[in-house]
Amino acid sequence: MSNALRVILFGVGSALAFSASADNLVVNPDFTQGVDGWTTITAGNGTATLDTTTGSPGAPSLHLNAIPAASTVAVSSACMPIDGGSVDLYVNINGTSGFAFTTINSYSDPDCVFGLTATDSQSFPADQTWNTYSMTGVSLPPGTRSARIVLSVTMGASGDAGNANFDHVQFGPSGTVPSNVNINQEGLSGTWYNPATSGQGIQLTISPDDSTPGQGSLFGAWYTYDITAGQTDSQRWYSFESAIMGDAGSAPVTIFQNTDGNFDAPPSTSAVAVGTGTLTFDSCQTGTFEYALDDGRSGTIPLQRLLPNVECVETGTPTNPKTDFGLTGTWYNPATSGQGVMVEINPDDAQAFLGWYSYAADGASSGASGQRWFSAQSAYTVGSTSIDLIIYTSTGGIFDSSTGVVLTNAVGTATLSYMDCNTATLDYTFTSGELSGRAGSIPLTRLGETPVSCSLDDTH
Repeated sequence: MSNALRVILFGVGSALAFSASADNLVVNPDFTQGVDGWTTITAGNGTATLDTTTGSPGAPSLHLNAIPAASTVAVSSACMPIDGGSVDLYVNINGTSGFAFTTINSYSDPDCVFGLTATDSQSFPADQTWNTYSMTGVSLPPGTRSARIVLSVTMGASGDAGNANFDHVQFGPSGTVPSNVNINQEGLSGTWYNPATSGQGIQLTISPDDSTPGQGSLFGAWYTYDITAGQTDSQRWYSFESAIMGDAGSAPVTIFQNTDGNFDAPPSTSAVAVGTGTLTFDSCQTGTFEYALDDGRSGTIPLQRLLPNVECVETGTPTNPKTDFGLTGTWYNPATSGQGVMVEINPDDAQAFLGWYSYAADGASSGASGQRWFSAQSAYTVGSTSIDLIIYTSTGGIFDSSTGVVLTNAVGTATLSYMDCNTATLDYTFTSGELSGRAGSIPLTRLGETPVSCSLDDTH
């Protein structure tokens, strides 16, 4: 399908249980289970607390604050079994003041009782931004049976108290972390976003092995905004696609933009290439999207899953049992190609989320300012083939930025009805906003292969 679909994800965070990357030995590496598995070992008058407002790739993170300035605050990970050799450590750090540093402690017993060595990193000065710091190729002494990771803050050269956040701690034998999850699996399909820029994000449909064994395809939609805040005419959306070869840990994609269409009406529009990007996942819950647009904009967006993981596996072969998750995917009306919806049906959370990419009612000569996207979501009854949704529109955001004030308002209702695994209908009614009073019914066809997990009988 040449004309990409467009999705919207409206910015609402959810509590997710993040796992480590496939070979990460650290327990609770993203602090999604609070401070479980981490012990404060030198507090003084400082504090070690969970910060639910920031993190990398997503909130929460661990906040260490050393008070008074001359003190040091540190936390230790749970004990990790490891038999010597060379190890790598990666930690995301955002320093507010003073210095942060990390330490690898090794032990001669499996329970982290009898210490051997403590290997410190360099001191990382505060620069008020998230960075990934690493200690790679560290040789543990012969006889090592276990290890702990220590995260610390201390005062800086100016006497400023140590104050920093830590997140996404990865530790293991050299070359095993960070390890990327095989992207050629349908379990990575769904809705992803960056909590720091809530109100924008991406949706993915991955069809593994749809051409030949070991070769799949990826289709995605990216809903965002113009570079300046505005109303609905500042909404922007893009699509991207890629072939996936073998057990690839990342997917290079071409980014497209469709313009000059009309809402739920002809003409069909054509996708124009406007940039390139790369998708990578280091767990079933976290990843990154690097982009470079032809107009000079570029960046890296940390991603986390909006709804709980259903099928994704970090090692081994997915089982893909037949569930409602198989109704997840990209859907469009061939009569109005160049607009459509992307849907995630999540039976584990009993939630449905829909991103709808379209245009203004008379957007055919408006260029990018005529693009429109909506989100729709609701709890649903697992096993149901008819899902009632509330339609939302979001305005006020700024492209890949947290500085805009996003306002999300309900503007209508919709019902998504599945006839089988490959055909559906979206009935909609707008009650407010620029499409107020408009109602209709869109026949939908699935874009791409039928997921093996789809539970509907598509022969009737």
